[in-house]
Amino acid sequence: MARVPSAFADEFDAKGDRFFAIAELLYANPDRQYTQQELAERFDCSTTTISNHTGEMSEWLDRRDSQTTYAWDVDVHDPGHTETTMAVQRFYADLWSLLKKHSRTGPGAFALFGFIMLLTGSVVFSVYGAFTVGLLSESALPERAYLGIAIGCVLTGIIVTLCSPYMAWVSGFLWPRLPEGPFGKDK
Repeated sequence: MARVPSAFADEFDAKGDRFFAIAELLYANPDRQYTQQELAERFDCSTTTISNHTGEMSEWLDRRDSQTTYAWDVDVHDPGHTETTMAVQRFYADLWSLLKKHSRTGPGAFALFGFIMLLTGSVVFSVYGAFTVGLLSESALPERAYLGIAIGCVLTGIIVTLCSPYMAWVSGFLWPRLPEGPFGKDK
């Protein structure tokens, strides 16, 4: 279920739990109109209380005077856009932290490079597929060149990715046996 953005939450908290719950319900279901009676039954209060609360949030609601149905006004603040933007930001923040963490180690760098090669191979293979079914019409390279590049990238990606655990095993075996000081001089 969609959550009300923190910008609204601060303001809503000052107005009470019921106000926040009503706003959250309307925000999470912007495509549905609720009647005053439906909201009153759902939140176990009077229609006057619903009218007071919805009157205070009128700038976010799609409601006309003397109308007793309420819906979130997506023209003012679209929940779908907010949820999508937050999801994309979280994805890239997580991806960035993952890349930073794993690029600091040799095996992690091999795994990332292998993944990039596999991804590149799949994209080039998709281009090859588009040429073979006629979605793309002309290219300076023959169609077989795309297939060759795709196969080469996928095979390289597999080999480099498989080198990652091997490199981790070698590092785990080798590093404890090396002297602590440079050039064999112990402190």
